[in-house]
Amino acid sequence: MYVFLPEDVYSLNDAPDFDPHFWRLFGGALIAIGIVVLLGIIKGDWDNIKMLFLFAIILLIILALINITSNIYVTRSATNLIFHWLDTIVIIAICVFNIFFYLREEKK
Repeated sequence: MYVFLPEDVYSLNDAPDFDPHFWRLFGGALIAIGIVVLLGIIKGDWDNIKMLFLFAIILLIILALINITSNIYVTRSATNLIFHWLDTIVIIAICVFNIFFYLREEKK
């Protein structure tokens, strides 16, 4: 959605600032990371995707911290605040799952 429909996403969540280039760049980066990790998982070679998995975990931790500080310091409408906290919760949940699966694979 970030890549192809940034204007629609903006109209849904009422963000305080709108820069479609940034939103498309962020969406494209997420798609690129996801494709590379999925290709590694399909190959089934843990050694090849271990660093990518760590990169994804570190990226999610940084995104969660940025989202939390942004929720504190940026003035937002009620609609945008709900969307932003929902994004933060989803990012934290995905990060927890990634850490769990990473540690599980490392024990094997």
